[in-house]
Amino acid sequence: MPDRFSVILADDHHVVRRGLAALLHTNGHYRVVGEASNGEEAVQCATQTSADILIIDLSMPRLNGLEAIRRIRQTDTTLKILVLSMYDDEEFVVQAMQGGANGFILKQAMDDVLFEALDVIRQGRPYFGVVIDPSLVETHAGSLAQILTTREREVLQLIAEGYTTNQIAELMSISPHTANRHRANIFQKTNAHNQMELIRMAVQQGLVILKNPPKF
Repeated sequence: MPDRFSVILADDHHVVRRGLAALLHTNGHYRVVGEASNGEEAVQCATQTSADILIIDLSMPRLNGLEAIRRIRQTDTTLKILVLSMYDDEEFVVQAMQGGANGFILKQAMDDVLFEALDVIRQGRPYFGVVIDPSLVETHAGSLAQILTTREREVLQLIAEGYTTNQIAELMSISPHTANRHRANIFQKTNAHNQMELIRMAVQQGLVILKNPPKF
């Protein structure tokens, strides 16, 4: 009987999770032990479920994949994390790998490279499914990621998704006053003059991920 590795699937589209599960089922080495439909669920599932691998999308509601990876890495350094994304922007790849991901592949190439990527990251080596200079992972860092706190990055993602301050407070289980303070700190640190400029900066630096980003 071959070794079997437990996998968590995190994607906000049920059909993608079903497709991934079906693909993994064709290989006797992997079994799905948990699923998540947003970033917060991904963190919770990774924390509460004993798994070997997390396959995670970057563009998810409530908490994007980048922030979910960062939060998971605060308490778990052994879980292998493979990003599955429709975005091939270099900035997203760099941010994901710096945040603690072990590999990055495109959804369009999933059928062709998924098992190769899983085999590589299980062996402790990084896997890039897009063309990128690996040295960038060590040397490149988006300025917003460096100057904003974890909570501020979470608030920034929700601002970009169109939530009001009161809605952000409710989603994050904080007071409106605290949410407003985070918002003010973000604008002060980024020197953004308005919300559109703030979102543009965050999207361009790969800190905020939107399925349908506005045209700047």
